[in-house]
Amino acid sequence: MFNLLVWGHGEWWETPPFTSTIDRFKEYSGAEAEAIDLARPETLRRLEEIPALLMYEVGAGGPHARVVRHGRIRNIVRRGHELAFTFEPDPEHAFLDRSAGLRIADRLGIQRFEQHRTHWAIKDGDIPAELIATGTAERAQRTVAVVAAEYVEARREGRRREAAELAEELEDFPPSLEKELSLVPARILQQPTPELYPILGIEPRTPEGRNAVVAVVARDHNGQDLPADWSYSLAWFLDLYGSATEAGRLDGALAECATHMIALGTGEGEAAAPVEDIGYALWRCSRSPKLIGDLAGNR
Repeated sequence: MFNLLVWGHGEWWETPPFTSTIDRFKEYSGAEAEAIDLARPETLRRLEEIPALLMYEVGAGGPHARVVRHGRIRNIVRRGHELAFTFEPDPEHAFLDRSAGLRIADRLGIQRFEQHRTHWAIKDGDIPAELIATGTAERAQRTVAVVAAEYVEARREGRRREAAELAEELEDFPPSLEKELSLVPARILQQPTPELYPILGIEPRTPEGRNAVVAVVARDHNGQDLPADWSYSLAWFLDLYGSATEAGRLDGALAECATHMIALGTGEGEAAAPVEDIGYALWRCSRSPKLIGDLAGNR
């Protein structure tokens, strides 16, 4: 048995002592809660003997809205329509991440709607040891890298509501190179762009590299929202990451690049391509050894 206290105000659990209204006491509780009765104050002592999780509603604002406190409730006193109490954090596992808990919401007995409702529930069973083990003695700082990693994970696993909340949290961080680099995995999920994979340090001829090839080839096959210089990106990428399986597609990309380069060199006078366009195309070609070799052989 354990206590689960959920609150909608994103700063509620930041300043003790704490209170909770009695009108929602024991909502979403299990069978073991039947022994707890506000009319018998002595039964409230039982709640001080079991673990407690203090969390915020999903959707609550504030810098610590995603932090769950783990510990014990102490000194419960009824004051009119409220229950006042203090909270004793677990010395080693005081702070948990809410997303880690919600991923096992079924095991915790947490229903979807109660994640959005202020209440005090008394749950049957125990808090899983593997969840407690993720806790830390000090509250982890919500850096842009931490938030971005959680956002990417939520996007990858299709947790749309959580991803939307994390996207809002990311907006509070000012623009920076660290922020942009942290969001590269999320941008790849949306549009597999060849140039981003080396930034992540994904090595060719590895399982991750193979997944990158599959994603890029799928985008190429789909043919939508491709940039004008896509053939250069694809040729370079398949030259670096591809295998014999993609040889035909690589040859096609190389042929498109060659056609584009030839077109740049055919104009004369006012019809000649700007030197900037030619320089850019040459730079793109230089990234692919095979493309350089093919162009040199066709001079």
